[in-house]
Amino acid sequence: MHPHSRTLSLLLVALLALGVTAWASHTISAAPASQDFETETPLPTVTETFTPTITPTPTVTPTKPPVRTEITFPTGDDILIGFVKIEGTAYLDLYREFQLHIAPAGSEQWSWLTADTAVVREGVFYTFDSRQLPDDFYDLRLRSVNQRSNYTETFVRGVEIRNINPPTPTPTATRVLAEGEVPPDTSPLETPTPTLTPDYSSFVPGGQGLYEPRNGDGLKSVQQIVGTVNSREGKRFQRYELYYSRAGMDDWQWLYSSQQQYFQDVIYRLDTSRLANDRYDLRLRIVYADSNYDEYFVRELTVENDQSLVSSGPTLHLTQPRPGSLVSGQMDIWGTLVHPRLGRWELYWARTDGKPDDQRDWLLLFTGDYQVLDNLIARINLGQVVPGRYDVRVRLVQWDGNYEDAFIRRLLVALPTATPPPSPHR
Repeated sequence: MHPHSRTLSLLLVALLALGVTAWASHTISAAPASQDFETETPLPTVTETFTPTITPTPTVTPTKPPVRTEITFPTGDDILIGFVKIEGTAYLDLYREFQLHIAPAGSEQWSWLTADTAVVREGVFYTFDSRQLPDDFYDLRLRSVNQRSNYTETFVRGVEIRNINPPTPTPTATRVLAEGEVPPDTSPLETPTPTLTPDYSSFVPGGQGLYEPRNGDGLKSVQQIVGTVNSREGKRFQRYELYYSRAGMDDWQWLYSSQQQYFQDVIYRLDTSRLANDRYDLRLRIVYADSNYDEYFVRELTVENDQSLVSSGPTLHLTQPRPGSLVSGQMDIWGTLVHPRLGRWELYWARTDGKPDDQRDWLLLFTGDYQVLDNLIARINLGQVVPGRYDVRVRLVQWDGNYEDAFIRRLLVALPTATPPPSPHR
């Protein structure tokens, strides 16, 4: 074959091969890919949504849980002055009694105040004379005891007794009214009741002076004179002096003097048997370190003793209760204790056991250094006394140590009768 023909043939074959390749490539590119095939688009699913109804939750007002043993007054922030009511609640299952104690703050050295079988619900346990203790800080303890001798207890810590220098009350600001102006909350058609002006000649309310007896009181036997004698602002206390005089005469006779300060306490016991039955005035003079003084008066006191008792000479006689009496709750012992050489008297009691009096275990309850004329000698709380028979003995001791005794025999101490609770069906 001619060389040019061969070359031409090869060229034609190459062109033919190139054309076939280009056609195949175009055919493949024109074919749609599998993911481009048309498919049916699903309709969206519609889900119905329900809105729930919200029920509001009621707000519960918290209530005070039932309290069984609690002291509500005083609290640790209170200052005790004079007579104080201790309040609260005492109860528990199988309840038997409550017990109230006091101790110097933080000492745990508890002393008995009172006890009772009564259930107390937000009431008064005890009226406490804070003047019997020195000014200081104290703790209170309340126990509720059941019939099995189990108990629950609660405490009030750090209560302050302050009788010598009590806190001064904060004065209340008062707006001065313009002329013709009517006070608020006052009807112009009504005349306000005037406020009585305190008698500052006897005492300053809440401050110094003579609180007992009051003007015009009748006196017999031994009269306690109660007053407040202490320093005041800018005046340092030195002493107080007591005098008496026939009413209106200003013929003052000295009675007593002391450098001890008191706040609404007994500053003297006046033995009225040494005075004739008549009308008298008392004068209290409080003397300061700079020798200045304040004076307070009680007028028109009437001494009214039974003259037959006063003139009868030495007398030791017990009149109440009668021998063999039934007593419960509290027992008042009345009688007469008079002797010109009285040193002191002593009151005892003991269980009735048939032994001779000088061999019995007498328990000393009270003692005094003043005379009594047909009056109260002592008051005994029987709340914690074991029921049974008891004898009472009063011993009058003279200056030289000689003595004589009087007795009340076979007193029957019984538990107080329980008061039944009120019935709603009656």
